[in-house]
Amino acid sequence: MISLAARVGRSLLSLAGVVLLGGLAAAALVRYSPGFDVDENAWNPRIDAATLAAMHARRERENRLPVFYARYLLAAARGDFGQSESFHAPVTELLRDRAPVSARLLAGGTLGGLFFGGILAWLAVWPRRAGLSLFASGLSGLLLAIPPAVLALAFFFAEAPLPLTMAIALLPRVFGTMRTLLEDLLSSPALLAARARGVRPGSLVFRYILGAAAPQWFALAGVALMQAFGLLIPVEALCDVPGIGQLAWKAALARDLPLVAGLALIVTFLVAFVQTMGELADGGKA
Repeated sequence: MISLAARVGRSLLSLAGVVLLGGLAAAALVRYSPGFDVDENAWNPRIDAATLAAMHARRERENRLPVFYARYLLAAARGDFGQSESFHAPVTELLRDRAPVSARLLAGGTLGGLFFGGILAWLAVWPRRAGLSLFASGLSGLLLAIPPAVLALAFFFAEAPLPLTMAIALLPRVFGTMRTLLEDLLSSPALLAARARGVRPGSLVFRYILGAAAPQWFALAGVALMQAFGLLIPVEALCDVPGIGQLAWKAALARDLPLVAGLALIVTFLVAFVQTMGELADGGKA
């Protein structure tokens, strides 16, 4: 059996490798995107052709992928993600100002999605009635067919809380996993034996469902958090919410390299971190 220290060390190495490779891939996509080597000086009639060629050559040398990525990664490790070209402000400052707005949306949307998805999955499994199961599956399928952008606009015009928008959009994305997990738990020999002994329903829920599958619930919460992060962009962009999602949208439209690269590194780290925590939780159970 692998020791806890070895498991943690292996997970940390995996986390570092994923972050480095993910950051390199993101930097490569941005570096070689169409129009990257073009700036506003290219259309300046007061700059002659020789000067433009020299500026282009210097930009090419400064932004060769290995040099660009190494320079950027070292600065990012110190908390310096550069200067935003479209907002004319430090990237770190932009992220710090907008992070609380997105954090509230993420927290409310993730918790709400897990709560409503859990209730719907519970209705599909626990009563063991075909009508309820069909209703739950149909409602989940209907919500999954509605684009998150449409939901965001509908809730925005209805002046409904935006975290509720995130929760409703996330519900069908966690419903299937929660339903499968509940079906496995409710058919487990331990729970069947407890029900035969007359254990109260409250004790069954907390001991044989929530407690028995704590690592799986934790991993599911991490996956739901990452899915909610992906929903930030349509919700914040369409509803004019000054958060990280809207910032990512504007940075992509403006081809703001420092901002795009900083967001890519942060998202890569968050995804890898949540995955690592889920693996540690499953390993701890084993």
